[in-house]
Amino acid sequence: MKIAAPRLRAQLDSATPDGIDDEDRLLDLDLEDVDLSDTEAEHVEISGCRLTRSKLAGSELEKLILVDTELTQCDLANSRWADASLTRVAVTGSRMIGFAGPGANLQHVTVRDTVLDFASFRFAKFQRAEFTDCRLQSADFVSADLTGATFRGCDLSGVEFSQVKAAKAVFVDCTWDGAKGLASLAGATVAAASPIDTLAFTSAVTVASGITLAHPDELD
Repeated sequence: MKIAAPRLRAQLDSATPDGIDDEDRLLDLDLEDVDLSDTEAEHVEISGCRLTRSKLAGSELEKLILVDTELTQCDLANSRWADASLTRVAVTGSRMIGFAGPGANLQHVTVRDTVLDFASFRFAKFQRAEFTDCRLQSADFVSADLTGATFRGCDLSGVEFSQVKAAKAVFVDCTWDGAKGLASLAGATVAAASPIDTLAFTSAVTVASGITLAHPDELD
């Protein structure tokens, strides 16, 4: 599954917006060290932009349209982007603890080296998305469509997968300690280079299914 990279102009305009209002459009901008924390707005479009070390923590951007955009070392912690649409977006080395994207639609999105502990993607649709070397401890994917998602080298400890669609999802070398709802991953592909990791996933599925593994001597 090849994921398209953001398409940015060679030269971007530098800008330092004071804030964002409903239906604002940020186009072809280089946004470095910009603080837009706690911004509340609807139907905002951010297209062709590069955000570096910028802060959107605590933002509420309902129905955000994010297209052809790179976010590097950004702070998106505790943001809520309900029903957002992300297309050709790359997130790298960022902080997304407690991020919420209920009902979001992700197409050609890559997330790398990013912390997403306690993030929530309920009812989100991952058409083409890849998470690489990310920490998603206790994240929530309840009722999400993961059929176009790939997770590589991710920490999925305590993640909730109940009622997801995962027929074509791929998981490679991930950590599964305490993950829940694993029965919903029917049809997904799980690969691990280490036999220990394979056993850990098998054990997690067994526990999630309510099955107890025991030695015969323990049953006497």
